[in-house]
Amino acid sequence: MEAIDKQLTFYNKGTRAWIQDDVEGFVSGTVVSNDISGNSCTLVFEVEGRDEPFSVTITKGDTDVSEKLPPLRNPPVLEGVDDLTLLSHLNEPEVLHNVRLRYSQEQIYTYSGIVLIALNPFQRLPIYTHDIMRAYSGKRRGELEPHLFAVAEEAYRNMLREKKNQSIIVSGESGAGKTQSAKYIMRYFASVDELDQPFDGDADINDGGMSEVEEAVLATNPIMEAFGNAKTTRNDNSSRFGKYIEIQFHKDDTTGRVKICGAKTRTYLLERSRLVFQPKTERNYHIFYQLCSGCPAAERKELGITTFDQYHYLRQGGEGTIPNVDDVEEFEITQRALSAIGISVNMQWAIFKVCAALLHIGNIEVKESRNGDAQINSSDEALEIASRLLGVKPMEFSKWMVKKRIHARSETIDTNLKKYDAIVSRDSVAKFIYSLLFDWLVKMINNNLAVDETKYNSDSISFIGVLDIYGFEHFKNNSFEQFCINYANEKLQQEFNRHVFKLEQDEYVAEKIEWSFIDFNDNQPCIDMIENRLGILALLDEESRLPSGSDESLISKLYQNFDKKECKFFKKPRFARSDFTIVHYAIDVTYQIEGFIEKNKDTVSDELLNLLQNSESEFIRELTTPPKPKEDTPPPQPKPGFRSKAKNTKSTLGSIFKASLIELMNTIRSTESHYIRCIKPNQAKVAFEFEPQMVLSQLRACGVLETIRISCAGYPTRWTFPEFVERYYLLVPSKHWKFDDPREFSLNIVKLLIDDKDKYQVGETKIFFRAGMLAYFEKLRTERLRQCIVLVQKNARRFVYQRRYNETKKAALFVQNAIRRKVAQLKCREIRETQAAITIQRYTRGFLAKKHYQQQRESAIAIQTQIRGYMARKQLNHLRRERAAIKIQKVFRGQRERHRYQEARRNIIFVQSCIRRIAAVKVFTQLKIEAKSITHIKKLNYQLENKVFELSQSLAQKENETKEYQQKIETMESQIKIWKEKFDRLDTRYKDSTEQATEGSAEQLREISELKDAKSNLESTIEKMKTENKKAIAERDSRIAELEEQLEKQKEENKSQRNEINSRRGQADDNSALVAQLKRENASLKDQLQKVLSGKDYLYDADERVGRSSSVSRVRGRSSNRNRSRIPSVDTRTTMLNVVDRPIRQLSKVRTESETPAKTDASAAAAPVDQVKEPEAQSLEDECSLKILEDESLEQEIIDGLIMNLKIPLPNSTQKIERKDILFPAHIIGTCMLKLMKHGLLARLQTLSSKVIAAIQNVALRFEDDYISCFWLSNTYELSCVVETIRTKEASRSRSRYRMENDGNKVLIKILNDLDNLLVRLYYGWMKELKKRLAVMAVPAIIEYQALPSFICKKNGGLWNKIKAPQNSYTIDHLLFLLSKISKVLICFYVEESIARQILCELIRLLGVTAFNHLIMRKNFCTWKRGMQIQYNLSKLEEWCDEHQIPEGALHLERLLQAAKLLQLNKSSPRDIEIIFDICFLLNPSQIKKFLSLYYPVDFENPVSPELLKSVSFRSISENNDTLLLDMDDVEFDKPPLRTVDKIDTSDKFFILLCQLYEEVCDFMVLTMINLF
Repeated sequence: MEAIDKQLTFYNKGTRAWIQDDVEGFVSGTVVSNDISGNSCTLVFEVEGRDEPFSVTITKGDTDVSEKLPPLRNPPVLEGVDDLTLLSHLNEPEVLHNVRLRYSQEQIYTYSGIVLIALNPFQRLPIYTHDIMRAYSGKRRGELEPHLFAVAEEAYRNMLREKKNQSIIVSGESGAGKTQSAKYIMRYFASVDELDQPFDGDADINDGGMSEVEEAVLATNPIMEAFGNAKTTRNDNSSRFGKYIEIQFHKDDTTGRVKICGAKTRTYLLERSRLVFQPKTERNYHIFYQLCSGCPAAERKELGITTFDQYHYLRQGGEGTIPNVDDVEEFEITQRALSAIGISVNMQWAIFKVCAALLHIGNIEVKESRNGDAQINSSDEALEIASRLLGVKPMEFSKWMVKKRIHARSETIDTNLKKYDAIVSRDSVAKFIYSLLFDWLVKMINNNLAVDETKYNSDSISFIGVLDIYGFEHFKNNSFEQFCINYANEKLQQEFNRHVFKLEQDEYVAEKIEWSFIDFNDNQPCIDMIENRLGILALLDEESRLPSGSDESLISKLYQNFDKKECKFFKKPRFARSDFTIVHYAIDVTYQIEGFIEKNKDTVSDELLNLLQNSESEFIRELTTPPKPKEDTPPPQPKPGFRSKAKNTKSTLGSIFKASLIELMNTIRSTESHYIRCIKPNQAKVAFEFEPQMVLSQLRACGVLETIRISCAGYPTRWTFPEFVERYYLLVPSKHWKFDDPREFSLNIVKLLIDDKDKYQVGETKIFFRAGMLAYFEKLRTERLRQCIVLVQKNARRFVYQRRYNETKKAALFVQNAIRRKVAQLKCREIRETQAAITIQRYTRGFLAKKHYQQQRESAIAIQTQIRGYMARKQLNHLRRERAAIKIQKVFRGQRERHRYQEARRNIIFVQSCIRRIAAVKVFTQLKIEAKSITHIKKLNYQLENKVFELSQSLAQKENETKEYQQKIETMESQIKIWKEKFDRLDTRYKDSTEQATEGSAEQLREISELKDAKSNLESTIEKMKTENKKAIAERDSRIAELEEQLEKQKEENKSQRNEINSRRGQADDNSALVAQLKRENASLKDQLQKVLSGKDYLYDADERVGRSSSVSRVRGRSSNRNRSRIPSVDTRTTMLNVVDRPIRQLSKVRTESETPAKTDASAAAAPVDQVKEPEAQSLEDECSLKILEDESLEQEIIDGLIMNLKIPLPNSTQKIERKDILFPAHIIGTCMLKLMKHGLLARLQTLSSKVIAAIQNVALRFEDDYISCFWLSNTYELSCVVETIRTKEASRSRSRYRMENDGNKVLIKILNDLDNLLVRLYYGWMKELKKRLAVMAVPAIIEYQALPSFICKKNGGLWNKIKAPQNSYTIDHLLFLLSKISKVLICFYVEESIARQILCELIRLLGVTAFNHLIMRKNFCTWKRGMQIQYNLSKLEEWCDEHQIPEGALHLERLLQAAKLLQLNKSSPRDIEIIFDICFLLNPSQIKKFLSLYYPVDFENPVSPELLKSVSFRSISENNDTLLLDMDDVEFDKPPLRTVDKIDTSDKFFILLCQLYEEVCDFMVLTMINLF
């Protein structure tokens, strides 16, 4: 009775319990009365949905009290937990209710210890995307919401960590979603290596793609589905076989990456009977319908394929299509999958040919003859096509389908078969061939995908097996297939129970608690009854081998061997004689014995087998020929239908299945197992419809309830000491509080609250409780909180009423004062109004009198004004008329006098002109007479002869001068010879000094050769000058001869016309000008020679001033021994530049002085002067510039000094770095590019740009330092702008040189493209590194950090989350500090504003997206307090954005901010849902639904009702937006437009870089000028 009283203490008034119901399974009831009378107690429950109460009576002598009492219901805080083992009351109704509640919230996954329960939603959910995979990658189980990806991740991490193979067992009945779950698991494993890689900001995460092996592994799914899946009444894509796929992984020792390297598939119990028969509304295997729909026309004719309704094997179920499934498209997918695993196209059509042959075999018509024997018409079209496709003879094929051969001792007898037996024989051939084809496909998949383990180290190869196997089946009629399936589930359940039991006991041992052996329902006797030596399978095989074996004799043997009292797992039905019942762990199943023998044999006759083995088709022979065993291996298990070599027997399906099942169990035992139980929630396949009875039966069948029962037998509730203290410290007085010692504090709590020590156990790190104790603690905690709240409410109400009284008293006094003040104000107002009225009257009367006076005065003045104005206007008009008359008279008189004067003047001029014309005519006549006289002509002739004589004398004088010039030229040549001798002496002295110097380098030898080439060029130039001088003298001689000839002609033509004489005279003048010009040129040459001689001495003096010897060997010695670190200081720049530039300035001076005489002559515009002048000075200066640019050391100096060895200026808080000190590398490199472009050195320009870009990549793309990355990001963009500026200016400057401009433009455009690519790589690479750092800080700083002390969430890891990830200590201040540091770096290094803004916005977007995706996947964070903490942290981020003027950055946080607001809003009514949708307008319905389903109510807060979740679900369906996670991909880089660089500022660093080059070029110029002069 004491035990009964203890149990009844939990059933107080108001306690909720579960009452059994035939429809709903269990309904909730509340205790309304607890009547104890004598030795009995009556409990009355008020049941939801029932009018009548439910009562239970317990008496003292009852032994089954626990069975009579209804199961208790958990408190609301425990409803909807994601792990069933966390429930305080672990019982069937609680499990069913919790699963149902989560399913109504569209949470299809629930943990039950080590088992993941998966309910088929019958709807596409957005929880299998690549982002979801990434969210679960690297997370521990229990850290996120339950998901099959969590199970796959746990298996993968255990494989890597423990180096042990893993198995994931997916089971469930048809239509529960096993196949789809297995496909998602395989997809996760194919992507897990990619998910493990650091987050890449580069385009999409899928860019890298999967390897060929991973794609081939995934390609096995459509192949297995096409050949092994079919449509059933329960499932449109039901797997009609079991499979175990070993996904093999290889760890690369060099990179440490683990990737899929192969796969191996094992299949179990293909449903062969489906090939020849399908129930109504079901289909055959998918491949046949795909072949009928998708076969091309040519192959269709060859195979004889038509529509599916023309084949007996396809039309029995009446269903030829599946809704929303295109067989044509599926056929293409199957073909691509076959190609992916390495099956050629020819082999694929060989496979399809076999499939077509099977369809035609089903159409072979078997008729009955007159004597009752079976016969087949030899002209049957189906027989001919099938025989042709199989490569056999039609007559032989039809013969052995209607006949069989019996082997006696000494003879063989051929007998005819009946029609039914012939049809069975025909169908057996089809099933046999299809089974061989299926096994061949599996074998090809394994051959092509399975890795050769001998090629790898044994430690580097491991696998994860995925078992997709049928669940427990119980139909109205159960046959051999159901027997094998349930036998397999018995084996799996036994292994599952042992695994759960072992884990339970291991934890007790690890915690060192006292425990007794946990008993569980061991189904080993049932398994022994099936598979033992004299078990059901042994008897079935024995009966199958007997020639006269039948189902009737088999059932008799079963009754005889197992229908005994000691055999508890076998039952004989009371009325049926052909049935037997096996007591399985889930439920008793009755099997019909009919067909057991035939299905177990499932073979073909030897004659048909030999016929197929001798087929003309090579593929058929390959299928039907048994494999040859290797010499060093035992013979393999023969396939059904093949005769064993050892015995004259055939292997049966039962024996094969038993052997494969034993092998599977051995494999599972050698691995670490993970379990997924798939549940079909309703029979109609309606989305999110829940049938309780159906789900409850599946929970029993899949072993979930057995797992809970094992847990309940021990201590199912486990708490760590800190968690227990933090939750229940308030249940004891404060004097017992000891937070510094959680273990002792926990012991004090349980000792004060629990009297029975068997209800708890204390371990090393946890405290364990029996089932129901957690609910007891929650009840005490709720009562304690209620008492505290009542106390707070009492004092709060006292304070409220006291404050209300004081406020009322204060208000009364205030009203009285107000009334009295109002009366006084009214009296005062009356007095004021009276005084005001008197004052108003006085002023009104005065105003009226004054106004009347003003009107009279104004009227008088107006009358006077009108009269006076009239008189004045009258007088004015009179004056105007008088003045006009006088003016008219004046004008008339003047006009008349002017006319008279003009007439007299014209007459006088006419008379004067007549007189002057007469005198001119007389003078003209006299001149004409004189011109015709002979004397005048002779005078002119005499003058011309004098001119000719003078011209002859000048020509003679010119010839004398020419001879003198010739002598002077010879003198100059002798002087040149003297100079050559001097140069030879200098050269000899140079060679002597070279021999004494150290052995020169390759660069010195090259410079010597260049100097010798320069010498030869100068000598050739001197020879050319001599040639041109001689040519000019010859030209002048020819011109003199020509002038003499012209002179002779002039003498002969003296009597010619005057125009010819004038032309000859002009020619003579031109010749004299030419002679004067030649004189000036000779004088100029003399001056130039004299100045050159003086300049040579000056150069030697300059050489001594620089500090060099006159020998050229000093130049070579300096080049070989130069030191890069010996760079002059900036202070000495002016002095050094003057010294270096003296030779250039001297050369320029010589050229200027040589050009001065030509400019001073007024007639210096003639062409011969320009042809005679020599361009040595200009060419020498250009050559010096080219030498600088062509020197290969220039590129190395730029790369070493500006890139590789450059010391980057670091940001300094005390002194701001100038822009020129940051961007000088870009400007210096751009300056060099500009010089190369101007001199047309395009090849050198391309080489320089390529080396510069490669050097920047080498330095910056390592991303070891933010300063380096930011520095080169800024300089790369600046360099692009400089190059673009050069391209624009050169294009506008050189429009005439089109070809040169076109080539240079192409080079610059190519350089710009390369710089753009480098800029993009720098941006994405640096962003990748920054995101890696920020991604680690995002969740701890924004989600987990709690800055508001008044709203601290005690459970950072979640109330029911017992597995914690390591906590990071990042705060929002740490995050803001990092962002500020990045912003400061961007500003200090003058990064383009748009690029800097993009970087900061992208980083803030990453924070928002990462935090949002984490929050939406974590249930333990979804409380209103957490929402306030997140909102505060986001407000700090928004303030930072406003402070740094990045308003668009705050927009990226808006979704997370709305999610935080959603957690704080009310969620109790449809009106609240409307408010949530209005406020959280950026969140789609799927996201809002997810947050509502994950919301965890705290104390005294109601959970979100399922009705509200359904209303949100309707919105998500209508809006058709199921995106759950935000996009993590990088936003495309928006490259800013290139700006024009107004000034290329190289600062002083340009001089420091090129100073050494100037020194070397100076030496070269000195030597070159010596050779020239």
